Amino acid sequence: MIPERFAANVAWLFTEHAWLDRFAAARDAGFSRVEFPWPDDPAATSAAVADANLRVALINASAGDLEAGERGWPNDPARIGEWREAFGRALDLALDLGCTTINVLAGNRVAHATDADQRSCLEENLRWSLAMSREHRVLLVTELLNRHENPDYLLATVEEARPFLESLAGDGWKLQLDTWHLGLTDPDVAAQVRGAGPHIGHVQVADVPGRHEPGTGSLDWDAIASALRGAGYEGPIGLEYRPTAPAFDHLNGIPLG
Repeated sequence: MIPERFAANVAWLFTEHAWLDRFAAARDAGFSRVEFPWPDDPAATSAAVADANLRVALINASAGDLEAGERGWPNDPARIGEWREAFGRALDLALDLGCTTINVLAGNRVAHATDADQRSCLEENLRWSLAMSREHRVLLVTELLNRHENPDYLLATVEEARPFLESLAGDGWKLQLDTWHLGLTDPDVAAQVRGAGPHIGHVQVADVPGRHEPGTGSLDWDAIASALRGAGYEGPIGLEYRPTAPAFDHLNGIPLG
């Protein structure tokens, strides 16, 4: 029995199936929750989720071509209108799915604007989207991404996000923490979790190295679980890793469930 708290990220799990078939596969494997990035066909995806009778823990707002290295554009002063339209579509999909959390990636640095202007643009776009999401009781989170793989990404650490938290936490903005990204940024993942404290809005897990399931690498899962409990995080745990085994029995041995 898979603990209910775990959400299968169907961009990483069940990839042997076509996209729309992954939801039934997740259900058949014992999951009650899924999560995923912005889909190519939102309407068909929503129908597949409903047919599989699954709950959606989180969706990503459109972040461009992820395979090509794009990581969103809320920081780009030249694309404000385009980004807000994309967020509106994400909110519509979240409401259709009954999903209460949207991840907005912060974006890669652009050459045509200063860092200060990009950070100001990001803050204003987040403030604008928070006003919309609060109205519908949808949580808005932004994921911290490691710079080994994402060298131009705007927010890699809790400390880099701190000024935004000081400005936007009161409006409901929180952080999405992924142990893979945290572990490549600083091997003491538990310390980073403690640093985020009450500002954690969503958690995803993968071990380091390899980005495989927890227990296959070097991360201290007991310490991470303790830090999450200390931070008061009781939300879903997204499984965003490359599986090395076909079954999910190992999840029962991870102290996060």
